[in-house]
Amino acid sequence: MTSKEKSATDVNENNVTEIPEDISIVKHAGHKLRTGKKIVDRSQLDKLQETLGQGEKLPNQYTGHTYKNKKEKFRLDGHKMLYHLERINAWKRGERIAPIHIDMGLTKFCNIACVYCIGVTQGMQKGAMIQPDALLRFIEDCGRLEVRSIGFIGDGEPTLNPAMYDAIVIGKQNNIDIGIATNGVRLDLDRADDMLKHLTFLRINLSAGDREGFSKIHQSKGDNFDLLVEKMKALVKVRKENNYACTLGIQMVLIPENFDQIIKLAELGREVGFDYLQIKQCSDTEYKEIGIDHTQYARATEDLKKAETFTTDDYYVQVKWNKINILGDTDVYKGGVRKYDICYGTPFLGQISGNGRMYPCGPFFGKERFCMGDIHKESYYDIIKGDHYWNVQKDVVDNVDVHCDCTVGCRQDYINKFLWDVMNPPEHHNFI
Repeated sequence: MTSKEKSATDVNENNVTEIPEDISIVKHAGHKLRTGKKIVDRSQLDKLQETLGQGEKLPNQYTGHTYKNKKEKFRLDGHKMLYHLERINAWKRGERIAPIHIDMGLTKFCNIACVYCIGVTQGMQKGAMIQPDALLRFIEDCGRLEVRSIGFIGDGEPTLNPAMYDAIVIGKQNNIDIGIATNGVRLDLDRADDMLKHLTFLRINLSAGDREGFSKIHQSKGDNFDLLVEKMKALVKVRKENNYACTLGIQMVLIPENFDQIIKLAELGREVGFDYLQIKQCSDTEYKEIGIDHTQYARATEDLKKAETFTTDDYYVQVKWNKINILGDTDVYKGGVRKYDICYGTPFLGQISGNGRMYPCGPFFGKERFCMGDIHKESYYDIIKGDHYWNVQKDVVDNVDVHCDCTVGCRQDYINKFLWDVMNPPEHHNFI
């Protein structure tokens, strides 16, 4: 007998597989259960409460619901693809679908200089922006194509494009939900009514909770922090006075340099009357140019948990744990490796750079191989229906290695994991 076989035998000999007699003495129709408990007589349930007395709620009494799970109001750490199954099925049938949602920049420059800005790696160009006529024509094309939502969330600061406010109004007129993410410093409060009346959400990109942190992280003077806080309070006031439905949120990008700002920002969000604070990982490029070490996030765990305790009925703090814990086992990653092998998500979540050029994904900005078109030169409708657009989509599926070619913490991660499961069903899937 080998030492390996002997070790296995020793282990088996130590396993106790017999059920002790003293816990299985009650017989039920000739059977003994592993405990000596008597079987409850289901026909006498109405008398059970009287027998056992009052107090803790008992099962099978059918006295109404006990609600323990709070509804997830915003679902900031996940996806909502289940609500668009008709478009998923059309895609599976090979139809040339329009995206459900589009992230787009409106400019390729910014008025502040966040130390973690991934847009810098994609070629910022002062003065470059989508021209007003092209932007408004694009919005109307999205309406024709039944795009459901557009986020002015891109490589530059959207408020620096003078057509942003009109685009918000026209978007809503075309039955498109519009959201914006802005550093907020240059928000025009004279257009606050137009924004809050027509926007689904307005999110402030703010990763510090005081003047000093703001200067360090956003490389902008402390006075701009004070200005921003006053604008945030003004937005809350305008919304309340007019009963607008627009959600007001804050997004914090987590890096080691702002770990000391977590609690301060959670407090600030609640004080100004915003609806939520989401705290997300810092996405890095495929070349690790931002220099994010995900092992460092463990140092912030206690403060992140404490920040979530600031949640109330009116204010929600959500840490995006699936991405913060990217080195563990989450919904989309295990040990830093994605739980899917192919990027299927780009037809559903479109991306457009602040210069008007279209790509499957933000990290592809500036890579000519993946440029799908330019909304200054062609209508978005024609681009979506054209061969080149779908040839690039096929190139992504056939040739992009998500474990090597893509950024860690990708915008497409959640929907890619969902679509990977859709395209790789288990056997016996009818046994739900």
